[in-house]
Amino acid sequence: MLIAKGDLVNIRELRWGDLKYLQKWSNDPEVAFWARGVKDVSYTSAGEFRRWYYSRSNSSIKRFIVETKDKKPIGSISYRDYDPVNKVVVLGIHIGEKEYWGKGFGTDAIKAFVKYLFATLDINRIELDTFDDNIRAIKAYQKCGFKIEGVLREARFIDGKFHDVIIMGMIRKDFEKIANRTQI
Repeated sequence: MLIAKGDLVNIRELRWGDLKYLQKWSNDPEVAFWARGVKDVSYTSAGEFRRWYYSRSNSSIKRFIVETKDKKPIGSISYRDYDPVNKVVVLGIHIGEKEYWGKGFGTDAIKAFVKYLFATLDINRIELDTFDDNIRAIKAYQKCGFKIEGVLREARFIDGKFHDVIIMGMIRKDFEKIANRTQI
């Protein structure tokens, strides 16, 4: 089922057949590095990946597929840790097909997903984090209206050195200002 539409992408519910894409992207060291700051995650078989994925399915993560307008899956987007008291969710995204990097597909997916989240969940805030070397992601988040709210100094150990974690957020009234200006 389609949940959101952007100019370049559609976002739809995850289907059983999509696990092969998630496994492929998880096994790509470059994709895994920019998505999670790790290079050595490897799921050797489809069965092993399914077991790992479904062991997490009872968690608070709600994952969706990002696909091109011609229905090619290129990544996933998710929210987690929905807090109905404080009205907050945490956003996550990765574009797994590298030929779509740097071409606006991730930014388009974020804009469409943020609009969906504010429209369907009773939330006031969306937050996320990334590490300091992920400049492409930070710029995409800023284009979508996220603001840098803080830095956790040397909070991740990646590739043999410590990195700062950049905390970013968007609140409903900022989203509404952007939506009224640009009609997203």
